[in-house]
Amino acid sequence: MEEVLRNLNKEIGVTGSAVISKDGLVIASALDRDDESVAGMAASVFQCAATASGVMSIGATGMITLEGDSGKAFMIDLPEAFLVVLTNADVNLGRLRIEIRKAASLIRTQM
Repeated sequence: MEEVLRNLNKEIGVTGSAVISKDGLVIASALDRDDESVAGMAASVFQCAATASGVMSIGATGMITLEGDSGKAFMIDLPEAFLVVLTNADVNLGRLRIEIRKAASLIRTQM
């Protein structure tokens, strides 16, 4: 799992990635910052988005994109966890979304 994260971090614009349990615990991390804080906040965002998608009747939450002034955060659902990918502002979104989906598929086989 760590190798998949390290490879994902090699993508241009990616600043870190982690696999987080649904309750906010770090399963695997390749982050350059406080992974426990990122895990807790990401779990909160993911849970709120899952609730919102149910209320809005848009189906299960697949991928969440959070955009800020200096970067982006992507969260993609895994069976018992989710993958978090942090980027800078200049990331190629199309390519990265493909790479995130590939990484998520690889991680699912390891869980």
